[in-house]
Amino acid sequence: MPIVQISRIQHRRGKRTDLPQLAAGELGWVVDEQRLFIGNGTVADGAPAVGNTEIVTSGSSAFTTALSHTYKGYLGDSTPVGTAQQRTIQQRLDDYVSVKDFGATGDDSTADITAIQNAIDEIYKDTDKDDTRSRRVLFFPAGTYRINAALKIPPYAHLVGEGPDKTIIRNSGNNAVMVTQDDEGNVGANIGNSSATTPRQIQISNMTLRNTVAYGGISLDRVTKGYFNNVKFQGSYASGGADASNSKGVTVANSTAVFTTTNIVFNQCQFTKFARLIDVSNDSTSIRFHDCDFATAYYGALIGAEMDGSTAGLTNGPRDVHFTSSSWSDIGQQAIWVKPTAGADTGVGPRNIISNGNYFSKTVANNFEGDGSIREVPVIQFDNDECTSTHDFFERSDAREAALNTAPELQGIGIQSKAIKSQTLANNTSTATKFNDYPALAGKGLKVVYKIVRGTLDRTGEFIVSASTNGVSFDDTYTESGTDIGVELTAALENNDSTAGSETVALKFTTTNTGTAATIDYQTTILA
Repeated sequence: MPIVQISRIQHRRGKRTDLPQLAAGELGWVVDEQRLFIGNGTVADGAPAVGNTEIVTSGSSAFTTALSHTYKGYLGDSTPVGTAQQRTIQQRLDDYVSVKDFGATGDDSTADITAIQNAIDEIYKDTDKDDTRSRRVLFFPAGTYRINAALKIPPYAHLVGEGPDKTIIRNSGNNAVMVTQDDEGNVGANIGNSSATTPRQIQISNMTLRNTVAYGGISLDRVTKGYFNNVKFQGSYASGGADASNSKGVTVANSTAVFTTTNIVFNQCQFTKFARLIDVSNDSTSIRFHDCDFATAYYGALIGAEMDGSTAGLTNGPRDVHFTSSSWSDIGQQAIWVKPTAGADTGVGPRNIISNGNYFSKTVANNFEGDGSIREVPVIQFDNDECTSTHDFFERSDAREAALNTAPELQGIGIQSKAIKSQTLANNTSTATKFNDYPALAGKGLKVVYKIVRGTLDRTGEFIVSASTNGVSFDDTYTESGTDIGVELTAALENNDSTAGSETVALKFTTTNTGTAATIDYQTTILA
């Protein structure tokens, strides 16, 4: 731009009340308020308006305005929306708290344990945090945060990352990635001492908790209401390895008659590479796993493994633990094992352990020996009362073949309800023909509720089977639409593998010659 004129450089100074109209480019320093102004010049010179423009300094009244925020809506309305208020930038920024505000780096090399713990304690644990306004969400930007000791999670903690395998907390110490604490900093068996507030209302989402040694993911000690969403719990266990009691993805521990863990939800979480993905032995209630993925472990979920019926916190056992709409793969032993309670009286031990709508791959419960290996243990084992498997899908059911001795999908004290299946029963089949089979190694009580349609005729009935490797008996009770439908159902033991003895109970049918095949729709309930 052309320089029109340089005639002088003039500075003025004085009190704010004495500030004149400054010439174009002229500086005026207000001594009493420590503010700086520059003259606009004339409109003819191109200035938008005659006057003085303030240059922002630390003493400027415009400084506060410049460093302020007023919500104006998505479209940037010129006036505040509703009751929108002007706030300082400091206030605005404090609505959002990052672990990096406390010195964490997430660079996968710096030790971040102190910075992260300081952030957690500052927001949630200090005694002045009784004011709920201080309990902000603590954000973990994408990165790998190295720690060498367990992070202690107090009441009301709400930790949020940017997603599994984006935000990673990586522990290399001989301890879990996280443990819970009360508001006085007590952990383990000391939680709740001196009327301290026990862990509660804890939320963790969108991150990976990774342990690089054979220790756990998180220990939930005396927690009331915990919610985990889209969290990946990852250990160091390698497929085919032995059991390791310290390698647990999630543990419920340190319960007492007064302090138990209750109302815990895991939604869309991943559990992988721990010897025991889930280990719940302590007294606890209402634990939910929904739409989760369980993979690469010696055991999937052990329920009540350490119960004895007498030790404090191990008296009643886990109650009301549900696994729903989840997938299981690459697990050497049982996917879900409800353990018997050693030395306990009747009426104690795990109760209402439910598996519903889960998918169990054929790589579960085969001792890591491959698709064609002998199945040595059940996929689900219920060794205590009031347990149920409903509408679960077992891929191993479709993998039965010669030389493959398949252990039961479900074994123990429990009930398995399968989804409705429809099959065709061929016309004029005088030799009993199999239409389904079930493993009989541990004994089975089968109830098959069915409807058979053949042309214009139909039959509704219940086919009851008692089967073990020693023999089989059955009873068919039904009602027909009038004329005999010409279908007979039977059950028999079969040896379908290369080992000695009959391990399978087969459901079979024969049909008369009417010129029309029949269709059977049926649902099987199995008493393990």
